Amino acid sequence: MSRYAAALDFGSSKVALAVGEKTPGGIRIISYHDTASAGIECGEIINDFKVEEIVRTLVAQAEAALSEKIDEVTVGLSGRILHCKELPCQINRTDPKAYITEEEVRQITRTRYNATLEGGDTVFEAAPQKYSTEERFGINHDELIGMVGGTIEATFRLFYGKKTILDRRITILENCGLKLNKAILAPIASARAVLTKPEMENGVALVDIGKSSTEVAIIKDNIVRSVAIIPFGGESVTNDIKNVTGITNRWAETIKIQHGRCCEEFAVENKKLVLKNENDSDDGEVEISLLARVIEARMSEIFDAVRYVIEQSGYGQKLTSGVVITGGTCHLDNILQLAVALLGQKVRLAAPQGAITGDSVEDAFDVYAATAVGLVLETLDPMLSHAVEFKKDVVVEPTVKVKDNQLFEDEPEEEEYEPLTAREERERRREEERRAKELRRQQEAQRKQEEKERKAREKAEKKKSQPSIFDMLFSESDKDKA
Repeated sequence: MSRYAAALDFGSSKVALAVGEKTPGGIRIISYHDTASAGIECGEIINDFKVEEIVRTLVAQAEAALSEKIDEVTVGLSGRILHCKELPCQINRTDPKAYITEEEVRQITRTRYNATLEGGDTVFEAAPQKYSTEERFGINHDELIGMVGGTIEATFRLFYGKKTILDRRITILENCGLKLNKAILAPIASARAVLTKPEMENGVALVDIGKSSTEVAIIKDNIVRSVAIIPFGGESVTNDIKNVTGITNRWAETIKIQHGRCCEEFAVENKKLVLKNENDSDDGEVEISLLARVIEARMSEIFDAVRYVIEQSGYGQKLTSGVVITGGTCHLDNILQLAVALLGQKVRLAAPQGAITGDSVEDAFDVYAATAVGLVLETLDPMLSHAVEFKKDVVVEPTVKVKDNQLFEDEPEEEEYEPLTAREERERRREEERRAKELRRQQEAQRKQEEKERKAREKAEKKKSQPSIFDMLFSESDKDKA
């Protein structure tokens, strides 16, 4: 599989396997297979045997289509329990005059995955937010590379959750004769598949409404700023229809898809759906307006939660590109009207379109394929995720080793991850505030200087445009003659 990258999305409605390759024109999805989920709830595996059977089937289908063996895959991570915390760190460099390299920064990021967390949780994604050196404050990754300095200060957002979410996936892969390449958060993968580059730069919230959960990823300046998982999705809508109308779950899902609307005001009044079973006998009746009312209530609750997540992220007023919705539930009629009204942002619906080449397999362009396609994209050409590679059989010692407060060489490794002490943290924050204050002072001095120069130019231009005494006298003499 050296030419290709394979990715597995363990979704609650479907398990999907996508395979792609990098071409001169972009990334092409050459194989996509999916099947109905079994043994998975809310993104978490609860029946390993059932999921293992699904994985074996999908791998066999893909290998038959490719005529090549699949030996490693990237997997998506999801689940109801996902936490976020900010982690500042300071790294002392051994050679302040040496240029900061890409590998050096990458190693700093890799070390964040070793952070010690309470409750046995594990880090799923370590997203660097900003960097600082002695001379520059709050710079991004691209600006940092090539600079010099004795220290690097970095701020990360750690997205973490139950270790079992990852462990069970690894076990299933091993039982199927597969190795884990990377593990990437599903919302980040979906964002990569459906968002445009301008959206990721200007600020956007990706909302993936799946079967049992709604996943939100907030991207700004091509950096993942926040990730959240809301425990409601399309299945919640189906259950509400079933409970209110008293029909079966199968009928509730069917009429939701075929006749459901997100806004009651657009529903036809005084019209009923008569449900017929295989024997052509009545299975019940459902008013169209009632169906819309139930759907609107649950979808409003979901969008209220999305709005809360956006506000809590601190980027509510910074999402120039608004909100992008994907996932199977986005097919509901009038979902755009409801989302715009409740989120107060511009909204569009999206599927993997421009992110992959036009000659990719047809199924890869569907909204249901967004996460699997995004996993392939982030494996072959990482843009949003900083997930580490799992190479268990080959241990490569890094040339530069990193611990939380120091970048060092040829020193003994310490067994435990050591966070900043309270005193060091206070000193770091004071230094950060001092630098910010100095930057503001410099900016204010520059502003005053520019204002002074502007006034001088205006004064000179005004003086130049004013008539001389001779011109004024000559003008008055002309008037007297007239």
